[in-house]
Amino acid sequence: MGLKCPCHAIATRALESCQAARPDAGTSGISAEELRLAEASRLVRWVLPRPVGSPTCLLVITILLSLLLDPAFLLTQGHQDLPSVEPNSSLNVKFDPKKMQLTWDCKENATSGHCVMTHKEKGQIKKQMKRCQCTFQDNSLHGGVTLTVEVYVNQRPISETLVYTNPGKEGTAAQNFSCLVYNADFLNCTWAKGHAAPDDVQYFLYIRNSTRKSERECPHYLTDAGTNVGCHLQDLSGLTSYNYFLVNGTSRETGIQFFDSILLLKEIERYSPPHNITVNCNESHCLVRWEKPRTRKNWSNREFQYQLDIWRQSNSGHSENQLIVVSGDSENRYNFPSPEPRGTQMVKIRTADARRAHWGDWSQPVQFGSEEPESSLVLVYVLVVLGTLAGGLACGCLFKRFLGSHSLFPPIPRIRDKLKDDHQIDHQGPAHLTRPGRATSSPPPPTPCCPTFCRPIAQMSVSQAVLRPPATRSHSEPAQFSVVHPLWLPLPGPLRT
Repeated sequence: MGLKCPCHAIATRALESCQAARPDAGTSGISAEELRLAEASRLVRWVLPRPVGSPTCLLVITILLSLLLDPAFLLTQGHQDLPSVEPNSSLNVKFDPKKMQLTWDCKENATSGHCVMTHKEKGQIKKQMKRCQCTFQDNSLHGGVTLTVEVYVNQRPISETLVYTNPGKEGTAAQNFSCLVYNADFLNCTWAKGHAAPDDVQYFLYIRNSTRKSERECPHYLTDAGTNVGCHLQDLSGLTSYNYFLVNGTSRETGIQFFDSILLLKEIERYSPPHNITVNCNESHCLVRWEKPRTRKNWSNREFQYQLDIWRQSNSGHSENQLIVVSGDSENRYNFPSPEPRGTQMVKIRTADARRAHWGDWSQPVQFGSEEPESSLVLVYVLVVLGTLAGGLACGCLFKRFLGSHSLFPPIPRIRDKLKDDHQIDHQGPAHLTRPGRATSSPPPPTPCCPTFCRPIAQMSVSQAVLRPPATRSHSEPAQFSVVHPLWLPLPGPLRT
């Protein structure tokens, strides 16, 4: 067996150092220094069986010397020789809910760290450490959160957890909390008393904007039986796009839990109706125009959507058809077919946010169209009915006046018996004579009559005369009759003379 390279001792020593530096080295999680040691170990195993004076042996010696004399390698060996210091595991973590800030005691050798807020609704929220503190965005805390801090001291992780709870008796916090922005300048918030709250509970509302530089209490409360159940705010100048609302309470009997919420004003704003609504019509179509409503911020047209209700004035006040939804991109106009004659129609409009159908109030109805076609048609109907009635009445009067009942039902002529009629005339005598012994009286002159319904007396027989007793007589006087012609009797109805 040939002479071995004089670097065998150096290679063996390097192999032992490599194994001591990383006895449990695996394939994952290896640093740069450990990689260099592994390479040196492989070189040593490869060069040990080489003969003395071989070029390979000299090359390996050079490589080993460069690895062993590297400053980083020497620094690593120095750190391994230093004794490890066990840091204090207590960080004294504190949480300020007003500032949403998590702080802890700083360590001299702390290099990095992060914070985690575990929220019941939003899950885990992570923040990087800045000067031994973490600041979170505003979140609701009434359901409780879990806060965790993890820092590295001497390259070793240290973590601590803080549980933040809602103090007070369960069920005493305000419930059914909601807010509404209307008319662009007013805010109303309402809530209800907790089901487990005592009778002497009193609630207070505080509002903080997103910059946390402005916080104020409700200036005007709405009360119910002495308990604050609402708030009215007339000045929204200090509010931002989203704000933090806190309702806490006090009582002499027990602790009251708080309720908090993060609200975006754009989501809770109910838009006013659009204004300056106009309708222009031609022979076949009508064009409705309007202007966007006044809002808390000057939004673009595409942030709105509109709903139109068009109906005839004769209807009950709303359209029987489906309501018309118009996007804000339509330049605040709507053109629809409406041929003449169209009659009187009405239109009203309301507004909502383009992303959610939270509709506001309806505008005042605007009238368009003309009443002349309907009025003229009704007038024609009335004139036709009145003309028919007048014509019927006139025909009835003329029919009764000129035709009458005699013309409709004329008397049936009777065959005259000359022998019998002459015999009756001989016994009765002239119609104007009276019984013997009595003074005669001349018959009254005949009453003039209409030639249509009367005949001359000379053409009538005695049999057609009527015997009429005198108006008054005594019992001793004999009965005396006078002959009265039937045509002398008054005629019924309008023909009486």
